[in-house]
Amino acid sequence: MVCAHEPNLDPRIRWEAEAAAARFDVTVLGFNRADGSCKASEVRNGYKIVRLPHQEISALYYLWRLTDIIPYRPLLLLLGLAFVPLLVIAEILVRIARKVVRDISRGTISFVSRSVILSLVLRPIRTRVGGIRGLLLTRIHFILAVLRVQFAPAASSFWNYLREMPDKPDVVHCNDLDTLLVGVLAKRLYGCRVIFDAHEFYPRSDPTGRWIDITFFSGIERLLIRKVDAVVTVNPPLADAIRTAYKLKQVHSAANAEPWAGPPVRRTISKMDQLADGRCKFLFQGRFTPGRGIEELIQGWSGVDGERAALFLRGPDNMWRQGAIAMAGDLGLLDRSVYFLDAVTEDELVSAATEADVGIIPYRPLIINDRLSCPNKLSQYLHAGLMVIANNLTYVKAVLTEADAGVFYDSAQLSTFVDAVHRILNDPELLRRCQENALYYARERFNWQVEGEKLYALYYPPRYAGEEVSSAIAQPAIS
Repeated sequence: MVCAHEPNLDPRIRWEAEAAAARFDVTVLGFNRADGSCKASEVRNGYKIVRLPHQEISALYYLWRLTDIIPYRPLLLLLGLAFVPLLVIAEILVRIARKVVRDISRGTISFVSRSVILSLVLRPIRTRVGGIRGLLLTRIHFILAVLRVQFAPAASSFWNYLREMPDKPDVVHCNDLDTLLVGVLAKRLYGCRVIFDAHEFYPRSDPTGRWIDITFFSGIERLLIRKVDAVVTVNPPLADAIRTAYKLKQVHSAANAEPWAGPPVRRTISKMDQLADGRCKFLFQGRFTPGRGIEELIQGWSGVDGERAALFLRGPDNMWRQGAIAMAGDLGLLDRSVYFLDAVTEDELVSAATEADVGIIPYRPLIINDRLSCPNKLSQYLHAGLMVIANNLTYVKAVLTEADAGVFYDSAQLSTFVDAVHRILNDPELLRRCQENALYYARERFNWQVEGEKLYALYYPPRYAGEEVSSAIAQPAIS
């Protein structure tokens, strides 16, 4: 299994490795932390973790490695088609605008006419062309930075490690697009089976992305994805979007669902209980980043009865968390009905969530990755026995509707969020029923013991799909 970050940062990788270790010899390749604080190699729960030092590598290295997959000249043609004409057109427009301005300044047009043309026509055109050129250069710089910091280091470090392994892998499981070239190279050289686990639709994962970088990374993904043995992602709607985009025959799905570890044990008296002081406890748990809907969540909370409900936000500290704290302070909510809690480790997320009554998933459906997301917090809330209130997200809504464990709102109309919160406050029986349903659904259906089998079946070649896969799937789904 290959991931271009410290392996413990993504719980899905841990779930995959732990369960796979019962039937495979599993090694997880990843990068160490920047400070090198993690062990370079360790065995954990039956599988081996290897952390390599992360070093930036020239973007040209990644493009050069791509020539092992496609001929050199078509690669140059691809890059030329993507970038060169755009820059040439921008430069031509700039030169035309400059020439016209010079001609006008030489007196070929009257002063009044020159002033009118300059103010109403030429200056706006010149500004717009300069802006377009600046945008193109910015996005090209972004692409090269991503290749240098993310894609090229993975291709270099992990490919060198695989080549030096005494026993070559039978299966290479690539987590996300930045590791996929490594798997394709391994398949080409060693004939191993390659599984592409797309945790997201990478080319469309950046809320600030523009068509030039979307087109570039889509081209990379389109090239590599056709050379793998199977593609899997986090839910059926996203699988269908990827399948349609690349005209694939099939894309499988295995949801981000926590392994079932038994009924949660609620803490008797927690800091959350003390701060809530008898009020209904609503929880957002996760990273503070743009597009998560946290700003709308706090704004909407100003319309909630703070005497009956308290909002808790838990996650690592960063500039966006500080911004959220400042917003709550400006609205007069901080430490009155809105509270910020310290982050906990990945292993503690479910147990920490049990302190609350209702979990919140506020992601804004601005890009396809968020609109069709399967956030880890969905299963964490369900496994903690929480009712869930969620923004109108396709897959999240489908799961909660099937489980009968939540209510929904539209972040474009904050009044719908306030209405949803008050509906819960005014109907204790609804809250109790949804909490019970959440726990039942997590135990019987939404867990890695069930979802993981869809992934492990893909590890076997089709000719073995009978005996081995049948025996694998026949294992108990719930322990």
